[in-house]
Amino acid sequence: MEFAFTAAEQAFATEVRRFLRDHLPDRFPHDGMDAGYGSGAHSRAFLRALAAEGWLSMTWPREFGGQERSLMHKLILFEELALAGAPFGPLAGCAETADAIIRYGSERLKREVLPRIARGEATFWQGFSEPNAGSDLLSLRTEGTRDGDDWVINGHKIWSSHAGISTYGLVLARTSPGARRSQGLSMFVVDNTLPGMDIRPIRSLTGEVYHYEVFLDRVRVPGDYLLGRENEGFVQLLKGLDTDRFWGRFYKAPALKRLLGELVEYANTTRQHEVPLARNAVIRRQLAGLATEIEALRLLFYRIGWMLERGLPTPYESALVKVLADETGQRLAAAGMDILGLWGPLREGSRWAKLEGRIQHLYQTGLGQTIAGGTSEILRTTVATRGLGLPREPGAGR
Repeated sequence: MEFAFTAAEQAFATEVRRFLRDHLPDRFPHDGMDAGYGSGAHSRAFLRALAAEGWLSMTWPREFGGQERSLMHKLILFEELALAGAPFGPLAGCAETADAIIRYGSERLKREVLPRIARGEATFWQGFSEPNAGSDLLSLRTEGTRDGDDWVINGHKIWSSHAGISTYGLVLARTSPGARRSQGLSMFVVDNTLPGMDIRPIRSLTGEVYHYEVFLDRVRVPGDYLLGRENEGFVQLLKGLDTDRFWGRFYKAPALKRLLGELVEYANTTRQHEVPLARNAVIRRQLAGLATEIEALRLLFYRIGWMLERGLPTPYESALVKVLADETGQRLAAAGMDILGLWGPLREGSRWAKLEGRIQHLYQTGLGQTIAGGTSEILRTTVATRGLGLPREPGAGR
């Protein structure tokens, strides 16, 4: 792995920083909450500003309007945005969906949806989890039935991030009930404005809305909005989950680095009993330990990006860094609450809140992150079996 950026990559990072100076993140309106993953809030206006630079499609093939830039350019863009605290929440979902449409989509999907993504007009939610199908997604009951040239979808999805403010959903449905569980699934691109879509908010611990539940009642989807081939949705599911764990957490390291810097500044400038907090041995060890973890996390993510760019397999690496990213975020939030003391629980808007309430926000949103996108327990099993070659069950072989 090469640890240095090329001259072209360094120039691109400088270009992104210049853009951020000219487009200050705090001047863009927010359409959805910051869920603490590191990508900031959901801002359609900021997404359109990125699109105007050509950055949403820069890694696409030229035949689809892209520039065929390297994957490293996308990593640099995400990192610089996270370091600046920009509201680019929808970006990862747009990038993942665009890649899926380029790889699996029909000509109609490529013609109708890809240009909307490139212009920053389309955002996406994932319709995977259901009330009785979370970690075991193969238990899902949402059904897709062919009716002429269309598909009719009936079902109930839950924990769908930003579903109420997105344009499309990626909905996984069972299209062959008699087939084996992994062989009868199909993936659809579903327009949120279609008749039969009922999207309801789920309020979070912060009092804001990030997740939604979605009821699909005889939703009629055009046949060429099927993503890939009928009954081959499990392939896209596995690919999507793996990339979601990578892209959905990559920017957590730079975001945590930014927050850690704020805590260090607070410790250096805040006195307790006439002595700066930074002289407290416990606090110094906490901050130094977190700095070490965050830097290791960043390098692990870049290693996976390097592997992906070269087409190397990553059978367990995304699971490993997803666990590390979420648990590092939880440790930083807990340490920050300790360092801020009685000021820690105060929310943004309080005249007494320290660091504008960002630490308590991370503390509350981070509680669910070791569940969302795959629980840490299951992902550790993935690392054990695919990474270490251990048996799938502890008692196997006895």
